Amino acid sequence: MLGNKGYYDAMRSKGFSPQTVRSLRKFDCPVCGFQFSMLYARTIACQGCSEAMNDCPKVRCAKCDAEFYIRDTPEVFGKNHEKMMADHISQVVSKYNKDMGWSGRR
Repeated sequence: MLGNKGYYDAMRSKGFSPQTVRSLRKFDCPVCGFQFSMLYARTIACQGCSEAMNDCPKVRCAKCDAEFYIRDTPEVFGKNHEKMMADHISQVVSKYNKDMGWSGRR
């Protein structure tokens, strides 16, 4: 069985972008300790929020509802990298909503 590092290395070897790999890497909520990924947060905790598809620079914990900046998560280094990750996650969520026939609003 692959560990977390092996899983992410396998994703990279299959051609997934660095942004996709980073958006799926789990980290702990700084408030409650719940472990989740940025993409999970955006699709679950931010579901229906119009900002979720508009390059929002924040991420929300699905357990305690704490909101913090993407740049405060591991593997995101500064505002430029935060913007790149926010753009990428928004594109993934927008495409998913479009594919499912959802508007992305509550």
